[in-house]
Amino acid sequence: IEFYKEATSAGVKPIIGIETYVAARKHTDKEPGKDKNRFHLVLLAMNEKGYQNLMKLSTTANLDGFYYFPRVDHELLEQYNEGIIATSACLGGEIGDALKNQDYEKAKEVASWYKSVFGDRYYLEIQDHGHPEAPSHNEQQKLVNDGIFKLSKELDIKVVLTCDAHY
Repeated sequence: IEFYKEATSAGVKPIIGIETYVAARKHTDKEPGKDKNRFHLVLLAMNEKGYQNLMKLSTTANLDGFYYFPRVDHELLEQYNEGIIATSACLGGEIGDALKNQDYEKAKEVASWYKSVFGDRYYLEIQDHGHPEAPSHNEQQKLVNDGIFKLSKELDIKVVLTCDAHY
């Protein structure tokens, strides 16, 4: 709320969002060895309804889905996607994980699912953290970015360039 008020008073449009974790299975599953895995997902509120849905997802993730981290699942995302923009997130997202593991078909299946839920409010995310000779360069990131560009063309999903920054 403080961020929102400060931004609007300065004439800046604030973008309210969360980076959430998507459970590998259901958000309520908490079986050792199966449910510790989770995937990053960026959700941004487009409007008041989107903000309400972000709060519902965040609350449910913390109260019902907490297992090492607060988690949502695909069922919750289907239920509370209205007014929300979703991006595929970093290397730790479902798409990034599949592409890192050279499973293009899995990445395609996941991207298709998100597009079916969010429509044109779903974006594939690429990141570039430096020149190949820079200390922050990551070969996996190039592999993922190449796969994302291929998915974008094949599935007609727009790509956004981001940075893996958190605050």
